[in-house]
Amino acid sequence: MVGGIYFIEMPYSDFKQFKGRPVLVFRVIDKNDLLILPLTTNLKRDGIIITNSDIETGSLKKESVVIVPKLTAIDSSLISDKNIIATLKDITFKKILKDICQKFEC
Repeated sequence: MVGGIYFIEMPYSDFKQFKGRPVLVFRVIDKNDLLILPLTTNLKRDGIIITNSDIETGSLKKESVVIVPKLTAIDSSLISDKNIIATLKDITFKKILKDICQKFEC
């Protein structure tokens, strides 16, 4: 699960509308909650660009940006094995972790 990229219905920041988008599971908080990072194909967004060379299993349709500043908590019921797209390589996941720690000063 952690390090997996899943396709989910992601709420907009107003929580009134949703958009289907890929997300990276960053942390399991508890059995009900996960921390995720959304992905976008807008390569101009702030974050970390990933390509299929960063993928361990599965594939991406296009190069994408993991939007590091948009760390979000979601209910774990939104994630299931049926909507997994890919799994990141460990080295790529560690790069994202390092970037998050720099941005959030952890």
